[in-house]
Amino acid sequence: MRTIAAAHGVKISDLPKSMTSIVDQADELERFRSVRRRSVATAIALLAQEELVDRLSASGIARTDIPTILKALGNQIDTEMAIELLGLPSGPLPVEPRRAADKLSLLFVAGKHHGVEPDYQLALGKMSLDAVAELRHLLRPEVPYRHLADILALIEATARAIRTGSITTLDYQEYEDTARRVTRELGMITRDPAAPWPVPAPRLRARYGRGFWEDALTAVGLALPSAETRLGRDDYFQALDVFTEECLGGDSPMDIGTYDRWVTANSAMGTDRPSAVEMVRHHGSWEAAMGTILPSDQLEDTQLGEPTYIDYDSGWGTLEELAEWEAREFEEWRVVENLVAEAIEALPSGSFLHIQYSHTAAPYARATPVSNGVTCEIVSDVGIPSHEWRMSTHWLSDNGWSAPSAENTNWLKEGVPRTEAAAQILLAIQRGRHPVEATELRWNVGTHP
Repeated sequence: MRTIAAAHGVKISDLPKSMTSIVDQADELERFRSVRRRSVATAIALLAQEELVDRLSASGIARTDIPTILKALGNQIDTEMAIELLGLPSGPLPVEPRRAADKLSLLFVAGKHHGVEPDYQLALGKMSLDAVAELRHLLRPEVPYRHLADILALIEATARAIRTGSITTLDYQEYEDTARRVTRELGMITRDPAAPWPVPAPRLRARYGRGFWEDALTAVGLALPSAETRLGRDDYFQALDVFTEECLGGDSPMDIGTYDRWVTANSAMGTDRPSAVEMVRHHGSWEAAMGTILPSDQLEDTQLGEPTYIDYDSGWGTLEELAEWEAREFEEWRVVENLVAEAIEALPSGSFLHIQYSHTAAPYARATPVSNGVTCEIVSDVGIPSHEWRMSTHWLSDNGWSAPSAENTNWLKEGVPRTEAAAQILLAIQRGRHPVEATELRWNVGTHP
């Protein structure tokens, strides 16, 4: 943003007002690639000098001055980018290895989206035995062989369409929408409900694309046509949610300049975020963008003598009606908690309890007995994006839940006593992912493969 502001002779604080008009949308893709190249190269350079950086910081030298010292000592380093990255509280997230099932998922969904016709003879002649074995291991034994044949035939036909240039690209949102539609049609077909296939878009980007949709596409021979096609609808909300949470924790200003630096730092860590330009273009202004994540509380005036009405998840009603509804809801959750507690207590060794909301794409949780109690999991935005089911990451963090990582894509709470596991999980479902009705919860016992 500093470069853009300098080129047009404006201050960074004034840039949001004219950003969308002075920045050509066609330039966003190259700008995105440039920032990523610079940030990754600088992160590697800083990692090579990690010991020296730590010594300089421990001696009292400001971290913003360290890049200048490194350059004076003869190190080839992007000083401006290094200043941004040294403000990070942590380094890059660990990268989870790519999986064959990820590539198969991307090819399958691309074929579905573009209307590719399955080719059974081609699949029979070209599909590798490893790919067949991978899918058989991933899918439930009850999945009919005909369905498996349909999947393999479409995957191989899509790969051919990419080789011949019939298919050249796939937007991130196109993948996400198509994958969700296919999941609704096929239902839960994997052995492990926490590892669905087709692979959810956020998980595919994080694992197969190493955090970047363009890398996922390149790995199968597709290309990214424009910068905005690498992002989904939920990416804008999720970026602002994480950004504001980190600003609140670090007492940093929530202005567009800080956000721009934060995006650059995230790129070096392997997490793609909407740029400041894209965020303003998407929402219309920086103020409007912040309003979606930090809305102002406003109270509406009521006329004297009229009953007070409240806009609640259950609908409009008087305070008396609301009190009755809350009492009924409390009793429903109490009954469910007792039943789930009994189910967890009775879990045999090597099994887990999967708790699912009755809707197709809805919050789910899992309780797995271990030696020191119960490991509890709540689905994260990787499994179900926040624009489909709202997620309160602040509440989960404040109540002892560990954020998703490369090793575990769900929110995690370990070592919970068996007698407390049901209450912990159900409260997290209520407060962490909501709204949810107790009477719509279903659960079943599963076993680890």
